[in-house]
Amino acid sequence: VPEAFQNLIDKVERTMRFSLEVEQHIPSDTVCSDIVERLSMLRDCPNRLENPIIYHLDVGAMYPNIILTNRLQPPAIVNEATCAACDFNKPGATCQRRMPWMWRGEIMPASRSEYHRIQQQLENEKFPPAEYSKEPRAFHQLTKLEQAEIEKKRLAEYCRKAYKKTKVTKMEERVATICQRENSFYVDTFKDLSKLNCPSNSGDASEIKKANGMLVLYDSLQLAHKCILNSFYGYVMRKG
Repeated sequence: VPEAFQNLIDKVERTMRFSLEVEQHIPSDTVCSDIVERLSMLRDCPNRLENPIIYHLDVGAMYPNIILTNRLQPPAIVNEATCAACDFNKPGATCQRRMPWMWRGEIMPASRSEYHRIQQQLENEKFPPAEYSKEPRAFHQLTKLEQAEIEKKRLAEYCRKAYKKTKVTKMEERVATICQRENSFYVDTFKDLSKLNCPSNSGDASEIKKANGMLVLYDSLQLAHKCILNSFYGYVMRKG
């Protein structure tokens, strides 16, 4: 806006005189004339075409700005069920932003048929008895947790022999829906934390239990934010 630049031009000498002459002992005439010249160029031609010069790129400050600009806070990651129950989910609503992201997972290289073959082998084997019994148990008599542990161990041994490795890294592009409505996560967290000292002074057991639950929730959300920040840091700082 030309009026804004003219306002800055009128205040250049008054603004710079104290900083230059009193604090840094530098003549202000040369510096002020240079600033006035640059501001005059901006005032006379506010629509600029030249490329801006980046003097310093603060990578650390990028992370919260990216998160806040794109609403990438844990409560803002929604699905169809969440949007269906939302009062603002109407035809033509622009609060749903679909953003692609890269999923990275470590999986075993064995195929589904090989996994089923290992399961069939386990069905024909006997396993140590439980503490309250002396009879050996079949695979289907084991608990779900025991079955999962044995399957994982047997599958890892098979992959180590057949593929010379127990896991492979897989990258897959996925799409998530980000709610673009106002998210008061930081404000609510601050308000909740400011109330945590009150229940401990009151001596109310139910309120103290509720406050401790809020502490666990706060720690979990802090961990989620830390993971997001680390993912941005790894993406920006990776080689190549």
